[in-house]
Amino acid sequence: MRMRKTAGLVLGATVVVALAGCSSDPGTSNDDGTISGTLVIGAYATAKPALDPLIEQFEDAYPDVTVNATYADNQPYQAAIRTQLSSGTAPDLFTVWPGNGNPGAMEVLAPGGYLLDLSTVEGLPELPDALENVTEIDGKQYVFPLTVAGIGAVYNEQAVEEVGAEIPTTWDGVLDFCAAASDHGKVAFSLGLQSLFVTQLVNYSLTSTLVYADDPDFEQKVADKKATFADSGWKTAFEQYMEMEDAGCFTENALGTTNDVAQADVANGTALATVTLTTTISQIKALAPEGTTFGMFALPATDDADDTWMPAAAFDGFGINAKAKNRAAAEEFLRFITSSESIAAYATVAGSLPSVESDDFALDGTLAVLDQFWSEGRTYPFPDQLWPNPMVATVHKEGVQKVFGGQAGIDDILAGMDTAYFTS
Repeated sequence: MRMRKTAGLVLGATVVVALAGCSSDPGTSNDDGTISGTLVIGAYATAKPALDPLIEQFEDAYPDVTVNATYADNQPYQAAIRTQLSSGTAPDLFTVWPGNGNPGAMEVLAPGGYLLDLSTVEGLPELPDALENVTEIDGKQYVFPLTVAGIGAVYNEQAVEEVGAEIPTTWDGVLDFCAAASDHGKVAFSLGLQSLFVTQLVNYSLTSTLVYADDPDFEQKVADKKATFADSGWKTAFEQYMEMEDAGCFTENALGTTNDVAQADVANGTALATVTLTTTISQIKALAPEGTTFGMFALPATDDADDTWMPAAAFDGFGINAKAKNRAAAEEFLRFITSSESIAAYATVAGSLPSVESDDFALDGTLAVLDQFWSEGRTYPFPDQLWPNPMVATVHKEGVQKVFGGQAGIDDILAGMDTAYFTS
């Protein structure tokens, strides 16, 4: 696959609500095709480094448009956006998560009539078929993801060479990788389970192979009550997650370790690798000593290398408010950021692949394995994007912490996920 003049602050939910409603300028699409007025954008905080340069370029190209962009961390943002939409104070264009699984996701917001059908917006590139199930409802597109992000093991090449470890391509190889690290006083996989989102990453990696590679319709079977998490490859994945813990693969006291510390450990070579989102690669590189280089591998789950799949999913999604005060500017901005040059620039900063073909995108070598698996069709979306409500993901993430802490068993957590799946 080949794919300023903003507020510039990371804001809490209350402040975002206030600022998002400040624009009363409806904006115009003039007879000569020009646009004007104020465009209000809302996004989660991690989008800021990639989005701000494009906002500046857009304002240079459209001098009659002023862009007001506000940013918030994920949870405050998700808590605020539904309130903004229902009260008429939402931004014109804003972050929308593809699929389902959290309060800011497409399948939560679209049924309320809050999102514009993007298939009515002329000039947008066509998304690949692989992203259709998390961007469309009944043939209407409500979110445009700018990137495809993956989950894999990012490793410090110098640290791996130092201990003489082999990059694993099988499950036995994973355990050998852990042993090589331990023999040299290092951690194989840094793990910061104090950061809740980290808890799910290993299981998502393992279930891509153990569940979804052989049964891509598994989620539909769960919905139809023909399959359960408790009686599936999810149990095997969870057991292997804990086998890694028992084998000393992870950071000691992972429950007391934040993701920031885990990233620093692999950056400085205390750990060989960390299972993480591709979007965090740039953060890890920024923490590393000069001259440190990194690679990434898909986490194997069986002893046949050809079995291995990776999690890869639509990411950095944006939607347009169905009642946008400046719809003309919102549509033009979405066309602008989905152009070949802009989407390549965004993906490069975000540490992901562009969601559509882009001749302007130069592949970072660390992402080569994701590019390969995506091109070969050996990927599956992040499962929570396909779950019917946020509770399933919450039970899973908190459940990993409980299992690591000895407060619950694997069967208990999987049964809880089965229950949560049908909780409205």
